[in-house]
Amino acid sequence: MEKHRIATGQLSGIFLITAAVLLLSLSDAVVKLSGARYGLAQLILLRSLGACLLLFVVARLWRHEIITRAPLWVTLRSLSLVAMWLFYYAALPMLSFALAAACFYTSPLWMALLSRLILKQPLGRTRTVAVFLGVAGVFLAVNPFVQAPTFWVLLPLAAAFCYALAAVITWQKCRDEGAFAMAFNLNVLLTIAAAALIAGLAMVGVDAPGSFVFSLWPVLAARDWAVLGMLAVFMVIIATSVAGAYRLAPAPVIGLFDNAYLVFAAIWGVVFFDQFPGPVELAGMMLILSGAALAALAPPAR
Repeated sequence: MEKHRIATGQLSGIFLITAAVLLLSLSDAVVKLSGARYGLAQLILLRSLGACLLLFVVARLWRHEIITRAPLWVTLRSLSLVAMWLFYYAALPMLSFALAAACFYTSPLWMALLSRLILKQPLGRTRTVAVFLGVAGVFLAVNPFVQAPTFWVLLPLAAAFCYALAAVITWQKCRDEGAFAMAFNLNVLLTIAAAALIAGLAMVGVDAPGSFVFSLWPVLAARDWAVLGMLAVFMVIIATSVAGAYRLAPAPVIGLFDNAYLVFAAIWGVVFFDQFPGPVELAGMMLILSGAALAALAPPAR
């Protein structure tokens, strides 16, 4: 009975994370496609504020709890995800969508390393090989033979680390929390962080119209508000699904299916941006996927 319950939970977690990364990749593609019409902090503020309102309404209608039981751990998890979004969105205008996704989806490798450092779980031979595959994959995906790597490549790698940290915290400390409560906490902190960033830019007098990262508050047209509304709905589904997935199954298992983002990102890169990865970059992405799969499927080391 216990084995059946665990297997059912893992299948539910896999379904939730696959649906989440489909919407997440589409959402990120939309941000890259239309980001020039927004400021980074403005977009996160309005999207997360809308998501907070939607979560509150849905929670009241469906009687979901939005108060956390372990506010410290949930807040630490949310802060990790706040940093993740800021790092990743700041990199999107500067990198191809496929390259940003490839660097970001080193997260299962970070999960394996964090499990070793924080949870004291030995890597074992298989996960050690997985880490080396992931490092080699990032090197090829960046393709330094064509041009020197830029600073911007570090941002999705930092985002991957933050995401992996949030996943480990969710699995170890937040399994008794409701998905709605964690999603609401995340969006509240995203709203606060974005408002603080806008206030900081205003105080130091930084406003660069046309710059996604340093633009203060561009004027939005009706279609821009419509896009924000769609992103807010996506955010509600993504945040609750990701929180639910990492509660139902171990981080490395969910991390494997989390890598479907890389496949979806490659598809959106071709559809929206006409960006076809070259053979070297494609080989790097395949190495990252292989390393992530090994990290997720490897049995615990003795």
